[in-house]
Amino acid sequence: MVSVIRISLSILALALLYPFLAERARVVRLLVDNAPHKFTAVNTFAASSVKFADRIRNCEDGLMIDEDHVAIFSCDPGRDVWNTVMGTFTPDLSTIPHGNLHLYRYSQKDASDEEAKLTTIELRDFPGAKEFHPLGIEYHRPTSTLYVCNHGLNGSRIEIFALDFSDSSKTPVATYQRTIISPLIRSPNAITVLSEHELYVSSDHYFLKRYNPVLAWIETYLGLPLGGVVYVNLLTNEFRTVARVPFSNGITLLNETTVAVASTSTAAVRFYEMSLDRSLQQTGAVNLDFMPDNLSIDKDGVLLITGHPHPPTLDKMRVERLGCLLNSTVGNPDCVDGKAPTKVVEWSADGNIKTLYATTSEIVGGCTSLRDTVYNIGITLGLYGKGVLIWNQ
Repeated sequence: MVSVIRISLSILALALLYPFLAERARVVRLLVDNAPHKFTAVNTFAASSVKFADRIRNCEDGLMIDEDHVAIFSCDPGRDVWNTVMGTFTPDLSTIPHGNLHLYRYSQKDASDEEAKLTTIELRDFPGAKEFHPLGIEYHRPTSTLYVCNHGLNGSRIEIFALDFSDSSKTPVATYQRTIISPLIRSPNAITVLSEHELYVSSDHYFLKRYNPVLAWIETYLGLPLGGVVYVNLLTNEFRTVARVPFSNGITLLNETTVAVASTSTAAVRFYEMSLDRSLQQTGAVNLDFMPDNLSIDKDGVLLITGHPHPPTLDKMRVERLGCLLNSTVGNPDCVDGKAPTKVVEWSADGNIKTLYATTSEIVGGCTSLRDTVYNIGITLGLYGKGVLIWNQ
């Protein structure tokens, strides 16, 4: 009788563990299949080139304001020595350069050259400018409000600015409004706007590399659902976790009621139905053959997913870059060179996935892609890349 009970409990335990084990086995298989020596380059673009390589780098996120034909980039050269998500921490905090936001007027006809289309946004009245390390950004056009995830030296938070780029002859200005801090948003990664006072914020980890590196590593590689999506109401000061997602990364609205969230640890994008009280209920998922980073949706309703086919290569490059910078006494420019694969795919509501681009060299650690379908321009940003990849289809 005891043996029967033990066997039954063992079968039950295996049945409960099977989905988790199958998921982790799939991810491990992807890491094997996506090894650099097996990687196949793909380029479906009619034209593509890297621009602004000598001006900006390490651009983690971006957004495209189609109505105004402009894009905003969130870039941080300091990521080479300060990356709170991946675990890069220089011992000398005084040497960390701060990040910036840049505005790209890609349709501007009267610019004398392409370089003139890119300007750095002035951060006005912002007390934390010198410790600004931006990741995910979002823009609410009706109120001209810009939201930025900031992984500052003294803790992560969300910064809110009033953005003015109406006069193309003047430097765009983001005027500081307020800072949002909550224990629920331990590591804010990406933001999507629901209304003028409501947000969803993805928080990628519960255990943070800067405080608990071992537990953060376990959380990442076991795909534990300790990160998630937090609902934020700026009027009522409400913060509420509405979904648990392993390594919750990019987030965007597919339509008025459906939210897409990138789960980097599980190599998948999950779909959630939004209820009237802003709670989320998972309704589906699409498995990918790479680890997704950020998401964006174009005006045709097509989801662009960009990410990392082989994270170990990206991590190796990160470690080598930090070591080179710490050991360099002459500011060796080669320290910020490197290679890490990138993949860009599109997903449409009919469930089809199409690979648009895959590379090991042109853009390093690609993490975000944007597309203006009317103007026929696309942009891919690299977590550790120089410049941005501009493409046409």
